[in-house]
Amino acid sequence: MPRTSAPPMDESALPQNDSDLDAEKGLACDVRLRYVASFVYNIPGLKQEKWMSRLTSHWELATAFQAQTGMPFTISVFGDTANSGTTVGENPIRANYTGQAVISSDTHTAERWFNTAAFAAPAPYTFGNVGRNTVEGPGLQNADVALSREFHLSEALHMQIRAEMFNAFNGADYGTHNRFVNEPQFGTITMTMHASREAQFSARLTF
Repeated sequence: MPRTSAPPMDESALPQNDSDLDAEKGLACDVRLRYVASFVYNIPGLKQEKWMSRLTSHWELATAFQAQTGMPFTISVFGDTANSGTTVGENPIRANYTGQAVISSDTHTAERWFNTAAFAAPAPYTFGNVGRNTVEGPGLQNADVALSREFHLSEALHMQIRAEMFNAFNGADYGTHNRFVNEPQFGTITMTMHASREAQFSARLTF
C-alpha cells in the first residue's frame, strides 16, 4: 500500500489568540501536487522450449508509485510563552518573522530545512506574527514492487508465491522536522518518513 506524507509535527489545533481568529487562516493540510500511479503487467513467458514456457509463464509484476509535495507547517514556540492559558500539550504560540529569506541555496537539507534566522521567539507575554502553515515541509517519492505467480497443483489446490519490495529505490524521504523556534534542534530533521528498502517472500496454499 502506498505510504503518505507524515503530518506536521505537533501542529496545534488551537488558535494563538481567541480574539484574532482571522490570523488563523492558512493552508491547512494543502498538498499542492500529488501523483499516484499503479500498474499490473502479465509477463509473457518464453516459448522456445516446453520446460522454459512452464517456468517463465504466468508471472505477474505489480507496482505502486507516489510522489507529492510537502505539507505546510507553522513555525511556533514550545510552551505558553504568551501566558494565554492554552491547553497542556498544545503549542499555538507562533514565532516572529525577522524579514530574512526563509528558503535559500543552502536550505532544504536535513540539518537546515529552512533559514532559522528568518524567525525569532516573540517577547514574553506577546503573540508572534508568523502566519499559520506558511512554510512547506519535505515531499515524498516512493515505489513498492511485487512479483507473483500462481501454480495450479490440482483442480482445487493452488499455490501462490510472491516477492515484495517496499521502498524499492531505497529513497530517504525526510520525515517531520522541529518547528519550535526556542528549541536547539529548530529547523532540523532527525527521522525519515519510512524505512529503507525492505523485501519479503511468501507462499500461500488455497484449496
